[in-house]
Amino acid sequence: MITVSEAERIILHEAKWLASQTLPLSQAHGRLLREDIHSDRPLPPFNKALMDGIAISTSAYEKGLRQFLIEKVMAAGDKPYRLKKANHCVQIMTGAVVPEGCNAVVAIEQVTMDGDTAKLKDWTVVKPKQNIRFKSADGKKGQFLIKAPCQLQTPHIGILASVGKTKVKVSYQPTVAIISTGNELVDIGRRPKVYQTRLSNSYALKSLVEGSGLARGTIFHYPDDKKILLKRIAQNLKNFDMLVLSGGVSMGEFDYVPSVLKKLGVKVLFHKVAQKPGKPLWFGKTRSGKIVFALPGNPVSTQICAYRYVIPFLKKAAGFKFIQEFVAFPLKPLTEDLTLFLPVRVHEKDGARYAEVASIGGSGDFAALAQADGFIEYDQYQKSLRPYFSWRV
Repeated sequence: MITVSEAERIILHEAKWLASQTLPLSQAHGRLLREDIHSDRPLPPFNKALMDGIAISTSAYEKGLRQFLIEKVMAAGDKPYRLKKANHCVQIMTGAVVPEGCNAVVAIEQVTMDGDTAKLKDWTVVKPKQNIRFKSADGKKGQFLIKAPCQLQTPHIGILASVGKTKVKVSYQPTVAIISTGNELVDIGRRPKVYQTRLSNSYALKSLVEGSGLARGTIFHYPDDKKILLKRIAQNLKNFDMLVLSGGVSMGEFDYVPSVLKKLGVKVLFHKVAQKPGKPLWFGKTRSGKIVFALPGNPVSTQICAYRYVIPFLKKAAGFKFIQEFVAFPLKPLTEDLTLFLPVRVHEKDGARYAEVASIGGSGDFAALAQADGFIEYDQYQKSLRPYFSWRV
């Protein structure tokens, strides 16, 4: 049996850099960017009006002019225009090109419109450059905008669209076979008998890997039958980049997963970790380098092992720099030389983050996880600040 830190080291050592793929921008949200992004033109590309109103030359205003003949009306998207007379103005809309010869935009609320004449209200003060975003103010052509790698969120998508990136290079999303084993399991669409359990682990794991934006999951369920397991898992190894199994890895009479994986040529890199819950965790790889996680079947164990090991593996393979969060938690002596994973609620006080244990009835009490924000990693050797893993990934 190995420690949590040794299990993490072995797992992350196997996280090889994923290939990249090019996707349409409409499919890129949540994916890991694999190319630096630069502006293809100045931002903004022209002097832009920031208000509806009138564009004027402040030279006329400084000479005492307060009433201007409207020479033209300009909307966003209209071609550039040059003011013909300094004592005239252009009625302008937000986002339009400020006419050449104009160096200020007066907000419509500060102007009285009368036919083709615009008159400044008595209290209006006009200064050069007001309400104009000048060309290149946000960035010059070729300026660096987004550095890879980063997970593409809504603001990134907006920037990519603004520079004309119809397609973008991102990390490949591995396909993951999510496999639950056990005769007691039935799919969620069926009414379970009193001795049966709904297939919750598989849906939780699929939600986790796909919600992270790191992988695509497909659900499978197999009975505790060695022949069926050998046949179906062999197919999964052939058709998927990675396998995540739930159940069948302990020491019970029907826990066939380790022996089946061994027979299929999957090399075990470790089996059992000094932790609670999740002690029976199994990890291995095929000769071709495909990764297999076999997680304990108790729902809390499954989810905590997935957050603690599967997601960090996928993040490293995708190119993420993992940043560990810490929260304050009181020191307490442990009676066992194990690392405990404790579901916690996190709150802030005086600028610091504190964790308190969420009540849970054991590794089968998955419903209690909804009352926690995540979990902390607790062992004998850490200080009062504990590693924290949020349900948000």
